[in-house]
Amino acid sequence: MKNPVICDRGDFCGRSFSRSVSALLVLTIVTLALPLALPGMVFAGGFQIPEQSARATGMGGAALGLAGDPTTFHANPAALSFLEGTNFSLGSTIIVPDQRFNGVSPATTQTKMQAQVLFPPNFSLSVSPGAGVGVGVSVNFPYEAGTEWDQDWVGSRLATKSDIRVLMIIPSASMKLSDDLAVGLGVTISTLRLLYEQRIPVSVPNSLQPLPDGFATYQANGNVSYGFQLGFLYNVDKALTIGGSFRSRSNMDLDGGSLSFRNIPPAVLNQYPDGEFFTSIPLAAQIRGGAAFHPFPWATLSGELQYGLWSEFKSATIRFSNPTRSTLSFPQNWNNTLNERFGLELIFMDVSLRAGIRFERSPVPDAVLIPGLPDADATGYSLGFGYQVGEGLRLDFAYLLAHFNDRPVGNSVLPFDATGSGFDGVYIGQTTSVALNVSYFWK
Repeated sequence: MKNPVICDRGDFCGRSFSRSVSALLVLTIVTLALPLALPGMVFAGGFQIPEQSARATGMGGAALGLAGDPTTFHANPAALSFLEGTNFSLGSTIIVPDQRFNGVSPATTQTKMQAQVLFPPNFSLSVSPGAGVGVGVSVNFPYEAGTEWDQDWVGSRLATKSDIRVLMIIPSASMKLSDDLAVGLGVTISTLRLLYEQRIPVSVPNSLQPLPDGFATYQANGNVSYGFQLGFLYNVDKALTIGGSFRSRSNMDLDGGSLSFRNIPPAVLNQYPDGEFFTSIPLAAQIRGGAAFHPFPWATLSGELQYGLWSEFKSATIRFSNPTRSTLSFPQNWNNTLNERFGLELIFMDVSLRAGIRFERSPVPDAVLIPGLPDADATGYSLGFGYQVGEGLRLDFAYLLAHFNDRPVGNSVLPFDATGSGFDGVYIGQTTSVALNVSYFWK
């Protein structure tokens, strides 16, 4: 088996060097100029997990232009045409968030979120029957977030616990239009799981004695949502590959979720009946473009842009099965976003060394930022290691540190106490991730 990491087309990847350098210069200029040309746009954030394999994590998430890897067709179905035989990969990423909040302003008291550990797995299987045709399926959790705060902390009426995760299954197929150009199509099959808990004020009519807050818990397993994904991959020459993909918007409908209450005084228990709720959460359409450059057979430079259409998320509406409970509507007005990711891979015999950096900004406006889904502009730094154990078997490992910029909020519209004051303060955080994948190839 040829090592697909070294050069996806075999031979010395540094040939046709002048043509590759010219194309690379154009791509570099576009990459650097695009953020300046789009001043109203910011980098993608939200609760997306862009790295869906250890190799991609080690290279800063810049994997769209990489061919010959069984984990890349999650982002670009056209990559299937550049795989040989049968490829299998299984892995997981251990994510440890560290989130703090200083406030509420003008106070500067710091509250630290309780320890959380997330384990989103990833799986891919592809088969290449020949003639430039490839088919495969990937299973992953591209969106996941979890928080847990003390039940009596200052923001408890906004959030005490949250768990949001999206399962996405993508069956895909691709074909070559020429030896160097392939196109692919995937069907996205998604479902969302939601848990959200917050304290709520409780009062008894004609009672002058204040009562402790109760708790409201929303839980739901969403309906199955369908979308599509298109992609292309083009080998400009033996030193440069470029690719692009488009993933459609998916509306994650939550019908018949359960709303339950606890710690409600018996005197008013009938005013808080359990019931069902209905809402919908959009997953933004994504446009991605990337390139992989091989100046030498043992070196790969990769870059990627991802543009998310989060501005489609204008508002969140929650309806209830109980006719006495009013429909809730929350303005959101999220922003479109742009990600930049860059990676490096060096290969020495059976060992691969990787490094990457990524730049992201949050799509969530300050005014509606909630502690149940904290987010901020971030820079991620990653290192990775790969080892070709034997014929067909490869292990990949990566470490990522994502540092979030301190995010001061001074115009919050989220009331957190009886006075209706906004939840102003400073969010501080970082995330540590460790990824591991086991991949196997056979003809």
